[in-house]
Amino acid sequence: MADAGSNRVRELREARGLSQVTLAATIGLTRQSVHAIEAGRAIPAVDVALRIARALDCPVESLFGATTVDARLMTEAVTEANAGRVALAHISGRWLSYSLDREGIARSADALVAKTKSGKVEVEQLRPDSELRQNVVIMGCAPALGLLADRLNAHSGPGRFLWLGRSSMKALEALSQHQTHVAGVHLVDLKTGESNVPDVRRHSPKRAVALITFARWEAGLVVARGNPMGVSQASHLGKKGLRVVSREPGSGARRLLDRELKRAGLSVDIARDAAIQVSGHLEVAHAVSIGAADVGIATRDAALVFGLTFVPIAEERYDLVVPLDELNDPRMARLFDVMTAAPLRRELSSLGYDVGSCGDRVADILAA
Repeated sequence: MADAGSNRVRELREARGLSQVTLAATIGLTRQSVHAIEAGRAIPAVDVALRIARALDCPVESLFGATTVDARLMTEAVTEANAGRVALAHISGRWLSYSLDREGIARSADALVAKTKSGKVEVEQLRPDSELRQNVVIMGCAPALGLLADRLNAHSGPGRFLWLGRSSMKALEALSQHQTHVAGVHLVDLKTGESNVPDVRRHSPKRAVALITFARWEAGLVVARGNPMGVSQASHLGKKGLRVVSREPGSGARRLLDRELKRAGLSVDIARDAAIQVSGHLEVAHAVSIGAADVGIATRDAALVFGLTFVPIAEERYDLVVPLDELNDPRMARLFDVMTAAPLRRELSSLGYDVGSCGDRVADILAA
C-alpha cells in the first residue's frame, strides 16, 4: 500500500457523515484500528483497504494513493459544453457532465473538456474522484435553490451541491433519466388544479419518489417600476404594442401564462410568438429591467431583485422531488436539515416566500 502521507480515510469518512465506530463496524475492525489507520500509524492490508473503499464508496487509490486530479474521465453529456468547462456528477453508476457556459460562468469547474464524440465527453479532471462523487445536482427554476446550495457549500459536511436552473419539466425529465439527484417543480394540473403530484406521476413512472415542499411563492406579472404601461391583469397582455417576454414550453410560468391568457379570452399565441423567450424567472425580470420587454410572468423574488413592480396572479407550491431510495443518503439528510433550519427560512421569507410548509412530505409516488 501507499505510505501514510497520502491517507484520506478520515476526510472521506467525515464527508459521508460516518463516525469511526460506524465505519469500524461496517468493515469488521475495531474503532482503535480505524483511528490508527486515519492517523497514519497503521497501513492496512490490501483486503482491509478494499473493505474501507467499498464502505466509503470510492476507489482505493482515492484513499491511499495520489489524488487523481490530472486523470481523464469519459462522461455522458447532459448539456453540451460549448465553453469547455463542466461540472460532474456520479449518478446511478455513471459519470455525467454539465456545461458551465451560462449561469455557471462564476462557478469553478470540476473538469475541462478534452474531446467530444456522439454524446460522450472526455474530460480532464480538476478535482479528485473522491470529491467529485460527493456532488449533488439540484435542478429547478427557483432562484432560492441557489441560496440553499450556497448555504450547504459554506459549511463542511456530506455533499457538495450544484444548482442548475432548469424548468420544472426539464428537471423532471432529468430525474427520470437519472441525470439529477433532485428536481424542483411548480406545475399546477390544468384539469384538477392540483399542484405537482399529477405531473410527477405522469413523468416519473419508473422511479418511486417523494415530494417534499420547499416553499410557497407568488407568481405574477413583472413590469417596470411604477407600472408605466398600466398592466394590472392578464387581459391587458393583449394591448397593441405591448412586448411580452415568455418562458419556454414545459415551465410552470409558461403554463400559468397560457392559462391566464385563455381565461382572459386571449390567444396563447401571445406567449408562443413572444419576441423574447428565456429560461428562468430571473431572466424574465432582467429582460423587463433593461427595457427589452414590458411584461412577463415571474416570481415575486425575481421582481424584488431587479427593483420591478409585481402584480400577483397566483400562489404556487414549489416541491422538491427526490427518489425514495436516496432519502437515507447522508447528503440528502443534510440538504433537508439546512433547508428547514431557521437561517434559510428567514432569508426566504425576506424574499416573499411562504415557508410555513417547508419540509412537509406531501406525497410518495411509487414506481409503475
